[in-house]
Amino acid sequence: MPLRSRTSLFIAVAAIGFFAFGGPRAACAADDNAMVFAGGQLDFSNYVFAGVTLALPGSTISNGVAVRILGDFGGYNYVNNYKNLGTVKANFGGGELDGIYAFTNKGVWADFGAGVNYTSTSLMPNDPNNKLEGQQTELRLLTDGQTMGSPWRVDWDGYYGTGLQDYQAFLGVTHSLSPYVHLGVEGYGEGNPSYSLEQVGPLAIFSTGPRGELRLSTGVAWESGFATPRVFLKTLYYQRL
Repeated sequence: MPLRSRTSLFIAVAAIGFFAFGGPRAACAADDNAMVFAGGQLDFSNYVFAGVTLALPGSTISNGVAVRILGDFGGYNYVNNYKNLGTVKANFGGGELDGIYAFTNKGVWADFGAGVNYTSTSLMPNDPNNKLEGQQTELRLLTDGQTMGSPWRVDWDGYYGTGLQDYQAFLGVTHSLSPYVHLGVEGYGEGNPSYSLEQVGPLAIFSTGPRGELRLSTGVAWESGFATPRVFLKTLYYQRL
């Protein structure tokens, strides 16, 4: 595993461990007005992210208006045969500020919003056809949510970038094995005009308390330009406060 991938995975695990076992616990507050989260991914595209969601006065994370702040960094490879460039290595880092509206109704929780994303990307070798290179700012449209109150559960999240035409989309379907464990399958895709990535595999969701969850998944990933698929590993933890 490359050094950058090992470093990214270590940071993701450390952040998740802090939130899960060392961070603020739900028992410290009962207002449901904040949430911390962190996660990471390893395959063709390796990155970590962390952030916080804060409900505005008069709202909660589940109902009303909130702001979300997050940061991420990582890298990915893609193939560009224009002028025989071959495999291009991209490293990126950035942050995002979102405004979201959340609601809970009849066993469904969801939020919708928009945010401003800043990302700085470096390419090796230089790819003049990739407009993601350098410092970019764009407006993103986003959503996430889940169903509740049934043995079967559906989780989703995603965004679309209006400036760079980049996207992420996740859909997970799981069944309750106990009050603390859901097991099922997920599908995921991400991309931009320079590459696309798809993943499919088993998904496990573990409750870590009344307001915390750990999501783990693995499976097979395919990326445009590469003939051989890879195994992916992905994790996400969140804790409502």
